[in-house]
Amino acid sequence: MEAALYARRMILIFMGVAALVFGWIRWRDYASLRQLKELVQIPEVVDVTAVPSHQQMEAIVSAIQKAPVKPWFATKEDVGELAVRIRENKNPAQMWILVTPLNPAAVGEFYESEEHRPGWEVTANTPGCCLLLRRGSYEMLVSFGPDRAGKGTQVVYSLNLEEQKTAP
Repeated sequence: MEAALYARRMILIFMGVAALVFGWIRWRDYASLRQLKELVQIPEVVDVTAVPSHQQMEAIVSAIQKAPVKPWFATKEDVGELAVRIRENKNPAQMWILVTPLNPAAVGEFYESEEHRPGWEVTANTPGCCLLLRRGSYEMLVSFGPDRAGKGTQVVYSLNLEEQKTAP
């Protein structure tokens, strides 16, 4: 009887933790999408994936290193090597990935309209592929193409967080 109660408790705990993790992932994805919407208008969204920034990756690896539980997927040495690589190879870009039901040509047309990119200037445009937008000294690459799952068009936004230095 005691073993059955223990098993049920473990199942309930596991289900609770799984629900918390799933909720956190969804919240993170939509919080990231809200951040992107503050920068530029986006077309209708079917799916969104948050890509961790460099600082977030450092924090994740640091938490894994400090965790009292040994990681299942790698040795401590592997995690240490990953931490060194992340610290040495700083990525100054913030990225967002979303899927829209629009076709690639419609996504390109969406951003050709100035009302959908207020404050951003199109500095390069490859029809059906990508746009390079500039606002002040910041650049954002918007690349798009058919989604592998067949839901529509995958759009990748890559914002360079470092100011572009202009030659004197």
